[in-house]
Amino acid sequence: MFTADPIRDLGAVVGIAVQLIAYHNIVEAALRPVRVALVGDTGIGDSLPRSRPTFAARSNLSMVAVAFGFAVAGALFGAVFNSVSDAPILSVVIGGALAVVFAVPISVGLGFSPSLQPIRDLAKGAERVAAGDYSQRLPVVQDDDLGALAASFNRMQAGLAERQRLQGAFGTYVDPILAARLLEQGDDVFTGERREVTVMFVDIRDFTPFAEANTAEDTVARLNALFEIVVPAVVDAGGHVNKFLGDGALAVFGAPNDLAAHADAAVNAAVLIQRLVAERFEGALRIGIGINTGVVIAGTIGGGGKLEFTLIGDTVNVAARVEQLTKSTGDAILVTDSCVDALAVRPAGLIDRGSHALKGKSAEVQVFTLDSGTRSSS
Repeated sequence: MFTADPIRDLGAVVGIAVQLIAYHNIVEAALRPVRVALVGDTGIGDSLPRSRPTFAARSNLSMVAVAFGFAVAGALFGAVFNSVSDAPILSVVIGGALAVVFAVPISVGLGFSPSLQPIRDLAKGAERVAAGDYSQRLPVVQDDDLGALAASFNRMQAGLAERQRLQGAFGTYVDPILAARLLEQGDDVFTGERREVTVMFVDIRDFTPFAEANTAEDTVARLNALFEIVVPAVVDAGGHVNKFLGDGALAVFGAPNDLAAHADAAVNAAVLIQRLVAERFEGALRIGIGINTGVVIAGTIGGGGKLEFTLIGDTVNVAARVEQLTKSTGDAILVTDSCVDALAVRPAGLIDRGSHALKGKSAEVQVFTLDSGTRSSS
């Protein structure tokens, strides 16, 4: 192996060292897909202790490989050309040129490429998270600081996925408009606002006998079938379903967000709800809808860590009483004169049902129905 030429001997020793480093990196790169396949999405490695050389140490080792590559290529090529040429300077120049052409790409590729793969994985993972995809974990297949970084990324991704699930659940149990304002501004925005709104009460006719004659599962299914009509109709019209009240619902138009034509939106939503209920249940389920317009205090109420957005004011009470009045008049929809006065566009076929005394009200309230098509047998 060794010769009388010290330059060649030195080159041979250094070359062996470079080859060992290169072989190590080649083996590391070849085994990485196997490790990734074994780890998969199990989370193995996320919490393992980090004891191997850091990425900085690996990078330094790779830099040594590059430097050795320069030295070996220059020495070997220089020695080769020196042995066959009478121009030593020319030999060194040619050897150096060949070192740049061949040794640098090989050394850099073998020294740095495997070390940079975890960084590439991290960059791709960041792009997926930015696009809202939290489904793929980064493979943690090494126990240096890059492995620790990949494990930290996985924990961050899991936290973001959990937050997304919580926000989705929050949006399911809380009106999306209300949820958005709470997330943006906090609950102090609902300390109490005086607003002119239109309030709608929706209630099922003769629901108590139905509940007595059917199982609890059938009763809940019937309620959900109704609310699957009511909620989208209210939300699409710009309203807010404030709460479910047994076999009924309270909706408001104009709070928590401003709505210019809130009376028109409420009336249009009521007509749509009545039509869809008639088509869906074909008379097997009948509803009454009462609508009133007026000023309320819209804000949070509660205590002990439990708060609820609600409406306070006589406007709400009147709407509830008008809904109850539909049982007497036989109409599916009744609106008060204050709601009619607030309409930007007065609907055709508006019928005056006269003034009626409402429980808890000293003065009678004039009510209207929309047309004979909204009548419901009492």
